[in-house]
Amino acid sequence: MKLSEIDYSNNFNDLDIDLKNYINTDNHVVFLDSNLSSILNLDENLNIFEIDINESTKGLESIQKLWAIMFDQSLDRNSKVIGIGGGVLSDLVGFATSTFKRGAKLCLIPSTLLGMVDAAHGGKNGFNNDYGKNQIGTFFIPEKILICSEFLDSLSENELNNGIIESIKAGLLGDRTILDLIYVDNFMKNIDEIIKKSVKVKNSILQNDIEESNERMFLNLGHTIGHLIEKDSDFSVSHGQAVAIGILKGLEIAETKYHLDNNVKHQFEDFLNKKSLKTDYKFSNDINYLKEIISNDKKVSNDVIKFVLIQDIEKPILIDLHINDLLEVLING
Repeated sequence: MKLSEIDYSNNFNDLDIDLKNYINTDNHVVFLDSNLSSILNLDENLNIFEIDINESTKGLESIQKLWAIMFDQSLDRNSKVIGIGGGVLSDLVGFATSTFKRGAKLCLIPSTLLGMVDAAHGGKNGFNNDYGKNQIGTFFIPEKILICSEFLDSLSENELNNGIIESIKAGLLGDRTILDLIYVDNFMKNIDEIIKKSVKVKNSILQNDIEESNERMFLNLGHTIGHLIEKDSDFSVSHGQAVAIGILKGLEIAETKYHLDNNVKHQFEDFLNKKSLKTDYKFSNDINYLKEIISNDKKVSNDVIKFVLIQDIEKPILIDLHINDLLEVLING
């Protein structure tokens, strides 16, 4: 399957030009995160709809609103649907586009670091329900991804930290030089290179396994535990913070099972401490609730989960881990 064509820019003027060149004269809609309307001045001739969306509204009702706009605008399978926003918006717009008349053309413009290095790439989309995050979704590769680093100027330190955790994940999985660029006093001075290298790692994995039958599962490093933390906290813990704790727990397990050099964990833990990110989490729900949640993970079969560890930097591995054993580690240490 062909991966997305990616264009990079450093300012909104160039982004506006890239977007108009992509749309050309084609029928289209632009779904814009309403939080971005004050910083992004797009061509007024574009067919723009502002969308108010967040993790708590990432459900079927929001999908239905997107479908309604697409039908009202008389879109067809050759029309272009553009999503401008963070990971929640790209997930929802991606799903709505993939299922609208069995698929229109999709362009994503991520506005967060998390979206630029991870969420916008690879075609995963979906929405939440009572059984967990992104339990309903499809694989639908965007035709185009436009990455503009000027969006990062408006992000808080917390939002930047959320995104950089995914780049650290990319470094652990496939390119140790990413870690060297991040574990410095100010990783933002290296951000353009970090983004491009992170995307390269993800795409190198996607080329071999777009639908997550094997190698793509490596990209779930830290996410099994991270998603459990998010659900347990009723999403009061951010995605990046939750995944950071998940990665740290995974590194601890890898030290025990594969004698992973403890410097890998110590460097990561030092980074989290410097960024005032938490390194542990106390679950508030009982073990039966947690087991029910984790049992609905898409990587679980017969109470055994495909769990990602690293034997060393750039050497990920999938292991079969019984969910009782995982919960024992999380609850009792």
